[in-house]
Amino acid sequence: MQGLTLFNLNLTHLLDAFLETAVPMIAGLAEVVGLFIIITSLAKATFYYVRATFFNDHRDFHHEMSSGLTTALEFLMSAEIAKTFLLQNLESVVPLAATFALRALMSMLLHWEMEGGHRPANAKEKDKSGSPKDGKNG
Repeated sequence: MQGLTLFNLNLTHLLDAFLETAVPMIAGLAEVVGLFIIITSLAKATFYYVRATFFNDHRDFHHEMSSGLTTALEFLMSAEIAKTFLLQNLESVVPLAATFALRALMSMLLHWEMEGGHRPANAKEKDKSGSPKDGKNG
């Protein structure tokens, strides 16, 4: 019985050491991917905005940016969830929970915007008349 207790103790220390090294790397990777997605969606949305402004292109740059930010926030929230494995006390939970709640709120607002909250008034009027809901011509 004493050998089983010693094995359990050694296994616990081994798993703790693994979590202390692996979780920061996993969370960091998720944060880097989220940052990359933010940068690429910002670049694409800026490109589409310039085309729409100066060349009368009808690409929806709002949807492009909202979609990228929503995906990036999901990666950032997964990093926050991974960080909860390393929390040692209750005082560490409050800032992490607040960060997670703010990111979740931003994600919900972006999702609402993608569903139609950003559409101009004339596009909503077209929806009522039976035209396609995306507000695009053609």
